[in-house]
Amino acid sequence: MSKPTKICFYAVLTAAAMVVPWHTAVGGDLIKSGSVAFLKQERRVNLEYDDTGMKVGRNAKDSVPMEEFIARENQKQAGHGDIWKLEWTGQRTLQYQPKFQELLNKQFAADNVQLEFGTFKDAKYTLILKTKIMMTGKPWPPFPYPPKITADAVFEETNNRTNPVAVVNLVNVPGQSLWGPDMSEAYAKAGKDLGILIRGKIK
Repeated sequence: MSKPTKICFYAVLTAAAMVVPWHTAVGGDLIKSGSVAFLKQERRVNLEYDDTGMKVGRNAKDSVPMEEFIARENQKQAGHGDIWKLEWTGQRTLQYQPKFQELLNKQFAADNVQLEFGTFKDAKYTLILKTKIMMTGKPWPPFPYPPKITADAVFEETNNRTNPVAVVNLVNVPGQSLWGPDMSEAYAKAGKDLGILIRGKIK
């Protein structure tokens, strides 16, 4: 009788670990350089994404350049890395980027701040979300942990890309929903965290 009880208790602990700590965790925000106060004068900001030089791994220490990660996964299981790349290519435009934009803009709409990020090529400023590290996480027991991203939010003049106006670090932002680990939620949270930071600086 003791063995089933032990398994049940383990399952409860695992479920709790999957929901409580990660769902409430907050990614680190830091203005690395410049100031976002200039956005007080803006109504629309162009939004772009850059994954050049991105590292991928189960965690930060394990992360390597993406092509090396794909080759490593292919060695572990034939075609596994190639499948991951195909899925990532699709998900970044269907889920990751839209989630980031949605949650970023939501922070301003909720507080009646007249600022919107999107595809506005004629806007004076451009925000580039540069994903530096994508951590795939570990969804299975005994010690699961969520996927995370580390990215730079780089603000530049649209017609002068030489000197960034401001750079914000988004560090170890976790992706966790009520249904489990979810990389798209890491981008959603990154957008939310950045939006909250900007809103606090321009109100």
